[in-house]
Amino acid sequence: MRYAIKIGYDGSHFNGFAMQPDKKTVEGEILKRLLKTGIIKSRRESRFQYAARTDKGVHAFGNVIALDAKANPVKVLSEMENIWCTGYATVKEGFNPRHAKAKIYRYYLINEGYNIKEMEKAAKLFEGRHDFSSFSRRDARNPIREIYSVRLHAGKIIKIDFLAPSFLWNQVRRITAAIIAIGMEKASIESIKRALNGERINFGIAKAGNLVLLDVVYEGLSFEKITPDEIFLRREIYKDALDYIMNATHSRNVGLTKPVE
Repeated sequence: MRYAIKIGYDGSHFNGFAMQPDKKTVEGEILKRLLKTGIIKSRRESRFQYAARTDKGVHAFGNVIALDAKANPVKVLSEMENIWCTGYATVKEGFNPRHAKAKIYRYYLINEGYNIKEMEKAAKLFEGRHDFSSFSRRDARNPIREIYSVRLHAGKIIKIDFLAPSFLWNQVRRITAAIIAIGMEKASIESIKRALNGERINFGIAKAGNLVLLDVVYEGLSFEKITPDEIFLRREIYKDALDYIMNATHSRNVGLTKPVE
């Protein structure tokens, strides 16, 4: 049986997704777990594949792995630390998770008084088919790519959503750095246009820790959703942390306030 499994992880604990010699990676830990529990005999025999190779420090809620296994791997993978199963499906024998309809990334940014209107203008420029040589780390792949949409959601926290069939190495983080530079009025809209027309301009690279691979979407494939307990727990921890810092309700909640006489 071939399984597709949505994987989430806290990227701060790993040296990226893909296996590297003598380094802790998401892929390496998953394969180690699958082999140790006997769910698979070897990577090759299981035809283990993945959808996205996220950078060191980048998080995910919906990356996808696929493998042949004699039993559903979800249970053994759900017992891992800082790696979570967020969904699964049984798929056809030829299913390759890289052949996705779209990948969705979201970048989180504290709003420090940026020029939001200019950032929105800049974001629109990246939509469509362009030469992203100035907005990716060079490798052998074709820098001509298409992005379906780049959307800005402004508030105290700015969220920038990227939707495309595939992304180049560092592409989202370098585009984000350019949009931030526009918001800080350290770069111009014209400079982005020139870069998209082939001129080599370095806008820098945004921090990895603020980037999340939200989802990988496939034509005609739906996943059985899983909500890991650890994510619920972490949400409550951070919710209480904000409450503690901002409202000091912790004293009342644990009965530390002096009773009224």
